[in-house]
Formats: sequence, structure tokens, C-alpha cells
Amino acid sequence: MIDRRTILAGSVLLGATSRAWGRPASAGTSRSRAIDGIALPANFNGLIAHARAGRVEHVRCVGMADIESAVPITPTTQFRWGSASKWLTSVAVLRLAERGVLSIDAPIKTYLPDFRHDTGDRVLLRHLLSNTSGVPDLLSRELASEPGLRTSSATAAAMVARFGAGDPTFAPGQGWDYAALNWVIVAAIVERLTGTPLAANVERLVLRALGMTGAGFAQDGQPPMPRLAVAYGSAVPPVRKMSPAPAFVAATGNVAGGVRDAVRAAHGIFHTGLLRAPSRTALTQVAWPAQEYALGGRVHLIDGAPWAWETGKVGGYRTHIAHRLARSETIVVFNTTDMDQSAIGAWVETIARA
Repeated sequence: MIDRRTILAGSVLLGATSRAWGRPASAGTSRSRAIDGIALPANFNGLIAHARAGRVEHVRCVGMADIESAVPITPTTQFRWGSASKWLTSVAVLRLAERGVLSIDAPIKTYLPDFRHDTGDRVLLRHLLSNTSGVPDLLSRELASEPGLRTSSATAAAMVARFGAGDPTFAPGQGWDYAALNWVIVAAIVERLTGTPLAANVERLVLRALGMTGAGFAQDGQPPMPRLAVAYGSAVPPVRKMSPAPAFVAATGNVAGGVRDAVRAAHGIFHTGLLRAPSRTALTQVAWPAQEYALGGRVHLIDGAPWAWETGKVGGYRTHIAHRLARSETIVVFNTTDMDQSAIGAWVETIARA
């Protein structure tokens, strides 16, 4: 164990060290100055980075990846991405659609014939990916009374069979609900059509295809991630806040990786041939304007310019990956101390406007 003075001294030291990574002589850019100029709260523990054209130009690292063991956060530290995983799941689904394996405009029942008839005939895969399905999230509602679900080894198909038959909350496309069950249904469809787990599909179609060598799935049955930062509800004193990651929620929140992986994802998805043009358009077409929500993530305007706006929250982890769509420019914030995500979004906007 290390004492409080050691923790604070380490945080100050790392906070004062901004690392150029990728292109040299970047410390004088307006974006890097904006990153270094942010007055971070005492509970920030993570990194802030800026990249252009898929290359990290500047990283500010603050604090410890493991407070108890005095392991510092570095540009190679891995973090859980939470709901930013939905973005990568959506890309994998779109790649399967390009290959003719499925269609995002097909009803659920096309792929899951045992799904509730009336709902399954009306809810499209597109509705699941945009959280506009109207399928009630009975799974999340049950977690409070059945905490064992958080560590269950049940398959996505089993969870859909148990929780997918509820009466619709609203007609498909006529409302919005950030429902984890939407993504469990997506996983069940992908797994049934491909015969392989959702994680394996995302790894093959997205992570490996984009060279995201530090990314993977932080869940049961997957290889350990030795550089994964620990998440905390409190840094002083250190109180860990790590959420279990059953495989059936792989589509909604189990991806983990480092800053380079986030940058490679953003650049590769929007500025390479990974997706065809119609798929990129579908990925960023806002389905529910009140939430700026498209497929698996948001599209947010900053001074009139659209940015892909991928955020995540799981346990104590906080993730924000923002990517300017008109040109390849990415801002990444990772944090491990359960802080207000709206503050992180405000920092991103400040950097983007610098």
C-alpha cells in the first residue's frame, strides 16, 4: 500500500507531464495547449489526448492505473469503454450487412423466429441499434432484485428468451430508451447468424481489421488484459469500483483498450475503406434528435461541425471519444474515478474549439 501523500505526489508529477506521441514537436499546437490548460479536479485519474489522421499527437496522463500498487497511467494503459462499445458493435453489424449476412431493416423475427410475434414483426434491427425499439428493458429492471445476473454465464439468446417478451413501451421508432436489452438482442441475432460469439465478431470485423492491438473484451472467457487500469469510486482513500462483465452484455459495454485503439477506431471507421459510404452514412444518421442518437452513438455539433460523440460509463470508468467527421481529428478522454460525465464533455468541447 502507498499512503495519501504518495498518491497525490504521483498525480501532480504525472499531471505535469504531457507526452507527445506520434508526430514530433506538437506541444505548441492549440489543441495540446488546451489539453494542458484544463484545470482538472482532484478526483481526475486518467488521460486526455488529441490525434490527427489516426496518429496521436499529444497525451496528458494523470494519476495511477493501480493506486494500491503505484502503477502510473501511461499512453499504453487500457480502460473499459462502457457504452462506447455499442459504436463498435454497430460497425460490426454494418459490415455483416455489407456481406449479405443480415439487413438492419429486417424485423427481429426474421432472425429470431421464437421472438414475441407482434413485437418481432415490427421492430427492426435498425431500431435496436438506435435505441428506438420500444422493447422494455426487463433485464435491467431485474438486476436490483437478482444481482446474480451480473455474473451470470447465460447466453444472449437465453437472456432474450427470458426478458424479451414484455409489452412495448412505445411503437418502434416513436420513442427512445437507453435499454441494455436492445443490445443483448443484437448479440443474440449476430451469434445465431454467424455461429460465433458477439465478441469474436467484433474482434474480427473491427478490432483486428483496424489494428487495434491493445483492445479486446474485458469479460469472462476472454484473455486477461494486464494493462487494464483499475476503476475507483474514490481515489483517496482508494475504493475500487469494478463492475462485472457477463458475456451476454458484450455488445453494450465490454470493450476495453488504450488511447491508440480509440484513435485507430475513429480514423479507421470514418476515413478508410473499412465501411462503404452508405454504411458510414447509416452509422451517423441521427434517429432520435433529442438525444443526438444515431446507430450505437451520438452525433454532436460543435460550432456547426458534426462530431461522432461516443461516451461510456461502467463501474468507475468514464470514456469519451469524439471525432470530427469532416476531417480526421480525434479527442479522447479516459477516467477511472466515477466523475460527472458532463464535465468531461465540456472539456472535449473546449479542446475542439481551441
